[in-house]
Amino acid sequence: MILQRVGIPIYLQIKTYILDKIKSGEYVSGAKIPTERELSLELGVSRNTVSAAYKELLLEGVLEAQQGRGTFVKTVSDDEEAKVVGGRRERLVKIIDDAMTKVVELGFTVDQFAAIASIRAIEKNQAVKELRVAVVDCASEYIQRFINQIGQIANVRFETVILAELIEGRTPVELLQACDLVVTTLGHQAAVVGLLGKASKVIGVATVPNLDAVIKLARLPANTQVAIVAKSDAFVSNLQNLLEKTSINHLDFTVVQSSDFSEVNRIIANYKVIIVSEEREILVRQMVNESQEVITFYYEIDRGSLNQVLMKLVSQAL
Repeated sequence: MILQRVGIPIYLQIKTYILDKIKSGEYVSGAKIPTERELSLELGVSRNTVSAAYKELLLEGVLEAQQGRGTFVKTVSDDEEAKVVGGRRERLVKIIDDAMTKVVELGFTVDQFAAIASIRAIEKNQAVKELRVAVVDCASEYIQRFINQIGQIANVRFETVILAELIEGRTPVELLQACDLVVTTLGHQAAVVGLLGKASKVIGVATVPNLDAVIKLARLPANTQVAIVAKSDAFVSNLQNLLEKTSINHLDFTVVQSSDFSEVNRIIANYKVIIVSEEREILVRQMVNESQEVITFYYEIDRGSLNQVLMKLVSQAL
């Protein structure tokens, strides 16, 4: 069974599903993956839809088809990887060569160009490090995920801001005003801009749920009792809204939000399946036994939005 999510074509969901399997190591390099028919039966979608996802992954070089054998995760040899890196290097060298030509025309020497470029790179890197970024969302569980993602592409200082606390005045708007960039989701962007009064400083990002987690829930037997261990009401609300949109209404959910971990342990002992946020995953896994399944759920910033955040940070550092 696959998700019938509004605005996200099913074949793209299948692509994400396969890429997540590769990323997690379940589909290793060179491994054979399920046939189109097998995956269509597993996910409850048409074979044509699976075929469309496979074709895109084949064109992108993620998968490779072997006549009479099936479809495999493409193995990238050292030579092929070197070609990719080499191609990027060649393009970079051309950019540098063009720049040096213009530098000489301006009357600078090549050595002067190298020295100035080196100093500028250090200045740019330091400028990015000094940037202050506020990450705003309704759920604290998601904010840490967003911070981790942005932190992997830019070494900046972060401020964690809960939207409700900002609206209620418990977090002063001046905190956002003091930041160089404010990152929030597209759904909250208008509210944050309204509070801040400066749209140019706010960037709205698209987010996607952990597709693998939702598929696992969709495939559970009817009336399975599932515990949701969460810290914030927003985490629970967002998860329930997503499950409603995807017509996952065959399960019996119980929400556990106690800060008393002994009570959490006592309650979840009665459940076969437990949904947790990332920040409580380690704790819950220490409580459960081998017969219980822990499903970690989160939203994360999509790749396109992450690139936009990086470009915005670089422009801010200029």
